Amino acid sequence: MDDAGRLIITRKSGEALRIITGDTASIITFTIDAGRLRLSIQAPKSVKFYREELILKTSAATTTEAK
Repeated sequence: MDDAGRLIITRKSGEALRIITGDTASIITFTIDAGRLRLSIQAPKSVKFYREELILKTSAATTTEAK
């Protein structure tokens, strides 16, 4: 996966990244422990969040059914 069009930053625990796209969403590093990052995400209810692995799994299943 290349990094074109992607923002890569470092945040310490408790520091935030604010995403502004009409409505405001905040992503705050909640904890960093044993190689795992936990995020706290605050956004309007209209913003949908999906885990990438579920999107890929659903996409693969749809592609398989189409064959």
